[in-house]
Amino acid sequence: MDDNEDRLEGEMVELMDETSEVEDTEDGGAIIRLENEEDERKNLEHFANIVDEVDPGELKAAVHDLLEKIDRDKEAREKRDKLYEEGLRRTGLGDDAPGGAQFTGATKVVHPMLVEACVDFSARFMKEVFPPSGPVKSKIYGESDKVKVEKAQRKAEFMNWQTTEQMTEFRGELEQLSTQLPLGGGQYMKFMWNPQHRRPASEFIPIDDVYLPFAATNFYTAERKTHVQYITKMEYQKRVKSGMYRDVDVGMPEDPDFSKASQANDKIEGRKDSSYNEDGLRTIFEVYTYLSFDEEDLSPYILSIDKSSGQALSLYRNWEAEDSYRKELDWIVEFPFVPWRGAYPIGLTHMIGGLSGAATGALRALLDSAHIQNIPTLLKLKGGPNGQTINLQPTEVVEMEGGALIDDVRKLAMPMPFNPPSPVLFQLLGFLVDAGKGVVQTSFEKLSDQNPNQPVGTTMALIEQGMVVFSSIHSRLHSAMARCFKILHRINSAYLTEEDIAAQESGLEIDPSDFDGPSDVVPVSDPAIFSETQRFAQIQAIMQRAAMMPQLYDQRKVEEMFLRTLKVPGEEVLQPLLTEQDMDPVSENVAAAMGRPLYVLPRQDHLAHIMTHMAFLKSPLLGGNPPIMQASLYAMAQHLKDHLLNYYLVESHNAVDKAEREGLIESDAEQQVKLILQVQQLIEQQLGGFGQELATITQAAEQFKPQPPMPPDNSMQIAQMNMQMKGQEMQQRAAIDQGRMQIESQKMQMDQQLEAQKLAAQQQARAEQMQLDMFKQQQESMRTAEEIASRERMNTADNDTAKLLAAAEMATGEKVAVSTGTGINPNP
Repeated sequence: MDDNEDRLEGEMVELMDETSEVEDTEDGGAIIRLENEEDERKNLEHFANIVDEVDPGELKAAVHDLLEKIDRDKEAREKRDKLYEEGLRRTGLGDDAPGGAQFTGATKVVHPMLVEACVDFSARFMKEVFPPSGPVKSKIYGESDKVKVEKAQRKAEFMNWQTTEQMTEFRGELEQLSTQLPLGGGQYMKFMWNPQHRRPASEFIPIDDVYLPFAATNFYTAERKTHVQYITKMEYQKRVKSGMYRDVDVGMPEDPDFSKASQANDKIEGRKDSSYNEDGLRTIFEVYTYLSFDEEDLSPYILSIDKSSGQALSLYRNWEAEDSYRKELDWIVEFPFVPWRGAYPIGLTHMIGGLSGAATGALRALLDSAHIQNIPTLLKLKGGPNGQTINLQPTEVVEMEGGALIDDVRKLAMPMPFNPPSPVLFQLLGFLVDAGKGVVQTSFEKLSDQNPNQPVGTTMALIEQGMVVFSSIHSRLHSAMARCFKILHRINSAYLTEEDIAAQESGLEIDPSDFDGPSDVVPVSDPAIFSETQRFAQIQAIMQRAAMMPQLYDQRKVEEMFLRTLKVPGEEVLQPLLTEQDMDPVSENVAAAMGRPLYVLPRQDHLAHIMTHMAFLKSPLLGGNPPIMQASLYAMAQHLKDHLLNYYLVESHNAVDKAEREGLIESDAEQQVKLILQVQQLIEQQLGGFGQELATITQAAEQFKPQPPMPPDNSMQIAQMNMQMKGQEMQQRAAIDQGRMQIESQKMQMDQQLEAQKLAAQQQARAEQMQLDMFKQQQESMRTAEEIASRERMNTADNDTAKLLAAAEMATGEKVAVSTGTGINPNP
């Protein structure tokens, strides 16, 4: 063996061209990292916590600046938080709805306008965006091929499994978001990678826990987005241990400053926070903003700050490692209800909060007036010389100081007049409810009043008109769900490994490399369809068009679409599709005799099939037997025609391809035509008598041609339906007229009652006035009699004095300088 053979001790193998990196080890070995492993390592390094790697002075200055701005962001939205709190209170679920009377027994009932709108919206939203089979479907952008389609389908199936099975919290978080969305005007959903469970995770963020700058006009373009987190002591320790936060002394946490909306929600849920903070709740500001370190350009970062100590806990780069433009990555998705001028969208609290409050006030006033009418409220006089000032409340009996001369019980207690429930107020309540529902109303309840035979286009127009508000909201939420799945796709691409997939045991064929490249998954919801009623109207229109122009439609696909709308699997009720499995001619003969469908495949031996079928038809025992002939002749005639045409097609194409491949002819139409004519002559020589036999068979098969089913005579049914509809219409009109008469009768009765009450009140007032006048007359007569008696006594005394003076003058003979009173008659 020579030296060359000593050197060639193995076999040289050329590996696949795959990017790799070789790292030498201390023991002389080497670690070879393939491309996907190297990408994963770079991603982990790029998205690591770099809070200890930046300049401490720059970091401290950034934290101080952000804390001041966060305080100003919070102050800028105080009015909005108050409106959100008021909307939650107006639902009445927390038993603290504002307004209403304050007397004992006053009703606290709340009109369910806002609650009904929120529950209805949440039900419609979840039904469309999160069906039981999963919220994701595949969609190929650009040119599609088999590889792209299979890859997109694998990802859609895997992400449906993720959102329905693996991410156990996702549906619950999404339902919380949907119930709070109409009141808050907007809510948020956050996605992140959970390193402990090795899977994506989702979190619902209420709008009152997200601060945006006053100058921001859009959530995604805001320079600063602050997520206020309230985490327990245990969760904080987990984050420190996992490396998410750095281990620094943050001291004891301050008491959490929950928003007013959060406190209103606590009342609705019936829970109350203790003053001990036994869970060690700590407030963390997670800020998505642009910062600059080491004189670099402003770049997107995620900075977490402890509120109590002002310490920076983590700092993460928020752009892709390969992105030279450093485009900010989205981790939080906004779900807007109705966008407005600024960055915060508006909701039902802003649009119909006042109408809801007015409806609640009108409803309470009606119930309170009915309550007061059934419980007496009296004003009672109490004996005594002094007056009394009282504050009389409905349903109370209050004593009042009165005179000693009161001798009638009607003078002691007077019922206080209160108006009964007002018909005008009741009509106003109906107007308020209709006005509030007009913002979020649907016209589905009106469809039952329409003609069932009206055109489908009219029905769809009514649906669109009734759902014009919800349709636009649904389209925005569909876009938000698409953003969610793009983030989930990016998380899978960055963190998902083969080990994770193997450990999950999902039973799905998926590879981490499937998530490389652009996202080709979208929400399963349709932004143009937002209800089952609209879906049925649409499929009804398609079925009508397919019946009118069957040559343009695939009837099986139309039927499958109809069954999908009914949520019935097609394979359970439809006949199985014809496969492309080749059948031998004998099997085709038997299938035709048994009435089964026949089909021709281009690759079959058409000449052999024709010969076998003809022999079968000419056999008196088989094809010529009348029972078999009746069942198979027409189908076999059509089948022979298809075989003949396919034989001509295949032989012509094969001859042209072979001649071009061997260079016998060029790709010239004239030469191809000549060759095709030669092939046709050969076929005519091979099957010279078959044409006449096929014509005879086809003519004989016409008598066995299946007759199309006659359309049933529905004239009687239509007439009966018209009569029923007219009868129903007459009944509806009669019911409406009867209801109107009842309303008018009730109104007349109420007017009569009001008039009678008013007349009784007037009569009572006149009687009381007469009693008062009589009392005044008695008092005046008594005063006059007392005055006359007093003057009589004075006159008598004056006369006696005058007599004594006269007697004295007569006795003394002197004039006395004393005059007497005038008495009752000074000029006798």
